[in-house]
Amino acid sequence: MVPLILSLASCFRGRLPAREYYRLRVPENGDTSPTQERDARGLASGSLAIVPYVAPGVYGSRSIVYRLGDSEYGAYTNREWALPVPMMLGMLTEDVLRGRPITAEQAVFDPPSPHSYVYLWRGLVRELEEVDRDNQVFAAVRFDARLVRAQDDSVLWSGSARLERVVPSGTMPAIVETLSQLSVEAVSQLLASAREALPMPAASAVRARVPDTVNRR
Repeated sequence: MVPLILSLASCFRGRLPAREYYRLRVPENGDTSPTQERDARGLASGSLAIVPYVAPGVYGSRSIVYRLGDSEYGAYTNREWALPVPMMLGMLTEDVLRGRPITAEQAVFDPPSPHSYVYLWRGLVRELEEVDRDNQVFAAVRFDARLVRAQDDSVLWSGSARLERVVPSGTMPAIVETLSQLSVEAVSQLLASAREALPMPAASAVRARVPDTVNRR
């Protein structure tokens, strides 16, 4: 009896689809190369810590989320993120900041003592999913973010970015690739907006020399 049960269980497992693991990443053409020249003189002084994003509800699990239309949600049982979403988006934000910094010091994701930094970056996942609508497949992301002064936990800036794009092939690798592109674009938009809230370095006191235009008689 036991061998029969084991045999049936083996056959059942054999019919289950293999698990697929995916990860958001910065596209190869993304402007995040650490060798790119940057001028820190135009950036706010101080350090920036990126804390893990908050991923509520269905976004908190490893399963990749899909949406039917505007209100029906589901999650794949065999297609998962290789890393937890809060960690994956925090690491992606660090990669984006490597190429588009907003502070003179390099941003760090999930340091041991984030409140020892001058600024904190806090993100919230509102959308991160495949969308099936009108016989087409889309990818959609929406992130909220806050830039916080760590010393007193005061909010210096807050914003939201949402992007959606059609995925012509509709395959999971293509969907994840599009989600990666949209995530980088959305995070970049948020960082660019947040940068305006940071104090800029004092302008140089050196005045340009005015040419002498007085005609001598």
